[in-house]
Amino acid sequence: MNLNRVAANGPAIAPVSRSCSAKFADNLLMLLSRHGWVGALIAMFVAIMLVSPASAQTTAPVQTAWRLLDYVAVDYPEAVKGGQIVSPTEYAEMTEFSASARERITSLASSSAKADLARRATALERLIAAKAPAEAVGTAARSLAADLIAAYPVPLAPAVAPNYLRGQALFNQNCASCHAMTGDGKGPKSVGLDPPPIAFIDKARARERSTFAFYQVLEQGIDGTSMESFADRPLQDRWDLALYAGTFAFPARVRTH
Repeated sequence: MNLNRVAANGPAIAPVSRSCSAKFADNLLMLLSRHGWVGALIAMFVAIMLVSPASAQTTAPVQTAWRLLDYVAVDYPEAVKGGQIVSPTEYAEMTEFSASARERITSLASSSAKADLARRATALERLIAAKAPAEAVGTAARSLAADLIAAYPVPLAPAVAPNYLRGQALFNQNCASCHAMTGDGKGPKSVGLDPPPIAFIDKARARERSTFAFYQVLEQGIDGTSMESFADRPLQDRWDLALYAGTFAFPARVRTH
């Protein structure tokens, strides 16, 4: 199982209920309060819990664009360093993902923010084409993703709080063969996979990755890779897995009750 790539089709996410969102927040705060990245995640989930669900027609392209922008922000440093392409495969994906995000943004219903969002999406493509520094690309992608959600609110959190221990059991049963039970990406079936499975123990990457981003990959799978969609599994399984996958980088700081 390889969580290293992202599909382009939008998922269906359950609407957020305020009571369950509160439970989810408590659970996340328990798990994340000891992490250096807690501030960013707290802000993100507070925003998530306050948005009202959008129509299904709007939800899918917004969520997909958000996911693509998230991947650009996180993975671009692996594609370009010092103005030079260091991974042609990664760079091709950054080009593809940014173009796909722009297409989805321009397809959205009219709003007072749409023109600016589309302009910034085009500007992001140009930064990538120019092999701009990772900091510039990351800042542009993250700010665009945040403003996209602000302009077109969609639910990014589950209707029921994820369960860490269930996620652990599901991961060991379904994901450890490639990602390893330690989350280092060196499971017995990882040999020969190109690109290799993500190492969830990478702290720098973990600070950039959200639970929702993990959920998106589980929902869709990755075309052309060994990562299959978990869409046939219960929605709660996917959220439990997503929560657990995001904790490997900080094992000593996670309380499991």
